[in-house]
Parts: sequence; C-alpha cells; structure tokens
Amino acid sequence: MDTSPVLARRVISLKERLQKALAALLVTATAVAGAWLYTGASLDSGTPYLVIFGLAALLGLSISTYFFFKKEEDAHTKEDSRFVRRRIEDDRQGRSWLTRVGYNTRRFMGGLIVLIGLLVALAGLGVLGLQIFGYLKIGEWKSVSLLSVASPQLPWLNDPHSWFGLHAIVRDALDIVPLSLTLILTGWLIAGSGSALRERIAKRGRF
Repeated sequence: MDTSPVLARRVISLKERLQKALAALLVTATAVAGAWLYTGASLDSGTPYLVIFGLAALLGLSISTYFFFKKEEDAHTKEDSRFVRRRIEDDRQGRSWLTRVGYNTRRFMGGLIVLIGLLVALAGLGVLGLQIFGYLKIGEWKSVSLLSVASPQLPWLNDPHSWFGLHAIVRDALDIVPLSLTLILTGWLIAGSGSALRERIAKRGRF
C-alpha cells in the first residue's frame, strides 16, 4: 500500500474523461479495422487470428474504460507534482487536453522535420567522405553528380531529343552539381525549416 503523501491532486472533468475514452475507442477501432482489412481476415479465419484481434479490441476497451473512470490525478513525487500543477493551471486557463495534444504534435512534427533534414545532410557528408576516401586511396577524384543518380530514375534524360535545347541544359546542370553538396544544402534547408517551425510554436506560448 502506497503511504507517500499526496503533493498535488487534480479532479478530471467528465468532459475530459469522456473525450479521452472516445479517443481511445476511435484509435482502437481504426487500428483493428485497418489490420483486419490488411490481413484479409474474416470470421472464418483461424482461431489465432480471432484471438489476436479480440485481445487487441479488449485492450483498447480496457484503456478507454480506465480513462473514463479515472476521476483524479495524484502526485506523490516532485516531478509528478509539477506535471499535475501544470494541468491544474491549464484547467484554470481553459486549455483542454486536446489543445495540449495539438501543441505537442506540432512540436513533434517540427522535431521530425529537423531530424529528416539532419539525416539528409549526413547522407551528403557520407557521400563526400567516400569520395575523399577514394581520392586518398587511389589518388583520383571520382565525381558523383546529380546526373549519375537521376539518369536511372528519369529515362527522358537519356533521350536523344533536344527539346529545343532544354534537354541539353538540364543534363549539363545536373552533371555540374555535386550530389554531396545538393544533399548537404537540402538537408540544411529542411532542418532549418523545422527549427524555425518549433521556434514559432514556442513564441506563441505553450498552447
């Protein structure tokens, strides 16, 4: 039995409990239905399929029931107390849990954009590193241009027709631009955009 003192306590409104319960049911129904359609399952499927889908639905129903009947949030540690007190302040300011979810989702998407940009930039640095390694090994610089990557993906680049000179211009441009530099600059732009998005969200306040 937990005998630690309650440092903070928040009463969860019926509206919030109902919203959380319905959200859990919606996520469960969507996941189970999507998996059911993807696997092509039916009522005539084997027992393992039915047991797995039944357990998944039961788990979602249990989570939904937990959210609906959880009427209070108690904090027994300082870390939990800060969290509960922020939720109490959100209630006073009229900020719902859906607003918090939206805020956290936007910040997560901004962070994901930054991560993607960094991975693209790292790929460019990797290509450049391989070129430097090859030069140090054999003493010959092997250029890797956008044209060498784009040609297999865009067959029209190998088409002999000139398209009034546009075809030759595109080929020459892609042949000049290094792949490593393109990846580094593109990754930097993507990461910068994600970072700016997170900063704008932070400047607008927590929610």
